[in-house]
Amino acid sequence: MALISTQEDVIKLVGFHVGARFFGAKILTVREILRSPAIEDAPDAPSFVKGISRVRGVILPIIDLGKLIGNAGATIKKNKTWVIVAPAGKRNVGYVVDSVTPIIRVKTSVVLPAPEIVLAGLRSKYIQGICETDKGILFITNLDCMLLEEEIAAIGKMPVR
Repeated sequence: MALISTQEDVIKLVGFHVGARFFGAKILTVREILRSPAIEDAPDAPSFVKGISRVRGVILPIIDLGKLIGNAGATIKKNKTWVIVAPAGKRNVGYVVDSVTPIIRVKTSVVLPAPEIVLAGLRSKYIQGICETDKGILFITNLDCMLLEEEIAAIGKMPVR
């Protein structure tokens, strides 16, 4: 009888909220999570860039994820800003979210493909699947697909240091 590793049947996600929507990103795609970083204006930055933050000597473009996914105005104003850092092309970017949860473990067997009705209205195909959790419906995202190719190219032209 072969041993079954439960780790193979579980997806580990960083959970986060943008407005009332509940998302999760695979933990291996998240570089780090910043809490209330200083965000400065970025002159001549693309319109989807909220600003920049200097993290360990590197300029990190900061993107308002609510605005990017069409959920602008739904963000909950709080005292703290959360930024999820993930790769976009050849550099990292920060996505502003309303809150971040502890690591979520989801059985792969309960993850359903994203319904076509959900995918049809998206600007990019960043939702990989959905599942029901005790906190509501969780949209499993692929942060690598959040930005369009031309947006990644625009970010690539921004200064790094």
